[in-house]
Amino acid sequence: MIWPFLMIYVSERLKMPLTATASLIPISSVMGLLSSFLAGPVIDRVRRKWMMVISLSVNGVYFFLLSHAETLPVFAFLMGLGRVVNPLYRIGVDAMMADLISPEKRPDAYSLLRMSNNVGVASGPALGGVLAATSYILAFYGAAVGMVVYSLLLLFFAVETIHRLKTQS
Repeated sequence: MIWPFLMIYVSERLKMPLTATASLIPISSVMGLLSSFLAGPVIDRVRRKWMMVISLSVNGVYFFLLSHAETLPVFAFLMGLGRVVNPLYRIGVDAMMADLISPEKRPDAYSLLRMSNNVGVASGPALGGVLAATSYILAFYGAAVGMVVYSLLLLFFAVETIHRLKTQS
């Protein structure tokens, strides 16, 4: 819900033109790409549930810290950090889905997962726009609280799936 408004926020916060703050996008993209290559092996070693919890928790802290950042290097560092941990959640979900769903039902399960992601992509910016119109800080805090609450729900209610696979072998 925050991403469409992030560059505008940074530009206004730093009193810089959008073209200058847009230099943060490649940093974010490169960090996300590099992290995506490493996320799979890390998730297999550390366990899916814990990487998902860590990713969501760090993302919650990331959104909170973004609301207090005041320089371009701090924004660059935070955006890089956010993109490093973000793939850990997504890949963890995909791996957990593969652990839980039989191969013949996976196309339907992944389709449903994709549709739910699309609902979030479609509705998130609308909600983010309403919050950002009220206050960017409110939007950042809302994203931070949502991520941390979701990480706590996973921590207490999700079941690790990778150990089931190892004991079945």
